[in-house]
Amino acid sequence: MYQPIQVKNAATLLALTVLTILSASTSFAQVDYSTFNYPDAMGGSTFLTGVRGAGGGSVYVTGTFRPQGSQDTQGLLYQGLLDGTGQWTVLNFPSPSGVTVTSTALYGPNGLPSNNVRLVGSYKQSDSQFDHGLLYEGPPDGSGTWQTLDYPSVGETVLNTIAHSTMGGLVVGNFDTNLARGRAFIYDIHNQSWIELKKSGAISITAYGIWHDGGTHYTIAGGYSETNSGGIDHGYLVNWDSSTQMPSDWTSYDFGNGRIRVAVSHFDGITGDNRGGFYLTGDWVGVVPPKAGAFFAHVPRMPDGAFGQARWVPIAYPSSHLTSGNTVFENNVLGVYTVSGSSVVNGYVAVVPVPR
Repeated sequence: MYQPIQVKNAATLLALTVLTILSASTSFAQVDYSTFNYPDAMGGSTFLTGVRGAGGGSVYVTGTFRPQGSQDTQGLLYQGLLDGTGQWTVLNFPSPSGVTVTSTALYGPNGLPSNNVRLVGSYKQSDSQFDHGLLYEGPPDGSGTWQTLDYPSVGETVLNTIAHSTMGGLVVGNFDTNLARGRAFIYDIHNQSWIELKKSGAISITAYGIWHDGGTHYTIAGGYSETNSGGIDHGYLVNWDSSTQMPSDWTSYDFGNGRIRVAVSHFDGITGDNRGGFYLTGDWVGVVPPKAGAFFAHVPRMPDGAFGQARWVPIAYPSSHLTSGNTVFENNVLGVYTVSGSSVVNGYVAVVPVPR
């Protein structure tokens, strides 16, 4: 039920004005929100991180579960409708001989033939504070093949490798040799080959989402920084051809298209819009209130093949303290939110009505 909002100060008025301007720049209707938590959380936190279609209206959703009072996480895979009536499975990277895996995070699913699934993410071991990337292929129950994905050393010590997303025959993610600078990779599963994704002028870059456009053509989404090594300033889309192993049509995006001052814009998830363009989600940080939030965006593919201008919809779970947009399937944004006074992180689904 709608309730009138009392504006208490100028900052609040500015925040509401900004949201009104952003909403008015789209023809999207009101967003519908619902909590989507791992049912056995029992006071723990649910982090939703990735989603892909599984056929027949069902989806695969990856995530992590953090038990109450613990900093370690367990991997989650959900299969079913986006109403929470499907099946949840806890999946953790198997501990190698002599070493204990202490934490697993699953970040991206993709369906395979014969009801199998491919999953990517990361894990930590008891003998190190750093993340190893992971790749899983097989039945949704975790009985298939688990593989470590660590970016190969290039004369430097690789600290962390995190696999964020997979589709077609590729995996994208991040690695670092210096904790202040993020570097992105593309991994070819069939060829077992690695390529560092570089953008001219970028000091730090991420690769969080990938969409298979067909054949050897892919679209990668993430963020990059030109001004400092400690943060990501702009979101980006780029075409990738797996045969030539070359990027093209780098295009930068800032939340709100310049209508407000934004320090950080980052794409976390990407999906096709069935018209050659893309729906995306992610997070932004502003210079003036409202200072941070999540978004849903639509980027059309232009007749010449270029990426078009983004249309933005703010995403904020009702009465939440903070909302993050982590992944997207069709017009459904999945992510997490927190409420004031609680350390519990909740998952959510936001349905954004879009023009057809």
